[in-house]
Amino acid sequence: MTLVTGTPVGTVVEQESTQVEGAPYIYYQDATAPLLNRPDSNGWYWNLATTGSYGVYLLGCVLDVSLGSNMTVNSVRCDNVGDKDAIQKLNHLELKLTISTLFPLTMLQDLIHGSGAVHDAGAHSEGMGIGQVNNNKYWHIYLPKVYDEDAGDFVAFTIHRAKFVNAWEIAFKYGEPWQLTGLQVWGFADTSKPAAQQFATVIRSDLSAL
Repeated sequence: MTLVTGTPVGTVVEQESTQVEGAPYIYYQDATAPLLNRPDSNGWYWNLATTGSYGVYLLGCVLDVSLGSNMTVNSVRCDNVGDKDAIQKLNHLELKLTISTLFPLTMLQDLIHGSGAVHDAGAHSEGMGIGQVNNNKYWHIYLPKVYDEDAGDFVAFTIHRAKFVNAWEIAFKYGEPWQLTGLQVWGFADTSKPAAQQFATVIRSDLSAL
């Protein structure tokens, strides 16, 4: 048989040509709040809901958003053949971003580890302090992106147990908006979730493709 196209024999699963453009929205909520789906009918834990004293917060103008993994990879090495395998361990997820909206201080406090901001309605003011970091504070992070508004197709990431980490910096540039840079969110394993969802869950809805 002449091989013309290089096509393998049998069923071939091909990637779609769907392209997703731009950053997702970035919502966060206290990690002690129950998720909206806990789980849904398919066993997935995802999405947020305002409940009791737990609000849901939406970050403003975000730039340079990326999501990745931090992993430890150790080779399995044999003297006669060299590396024959690898042992991999997912340490945490990393969400990196820059923000050019700093207000209100009640949200900025979460990003830079400020003290609880106080809003004085009578004086039309708010204030907060910057002190030691509370290492016992964790968040849910929800990253939805609608990529076809007419059809309502979307993809959404839910990180189950996260912290705002890393040293931050506010850039005061002439002729440009202030920017809060250096922000990172680390997503840790949540052992209360099923093993396959301990770090995060990704949900996609697409009526025409799925």
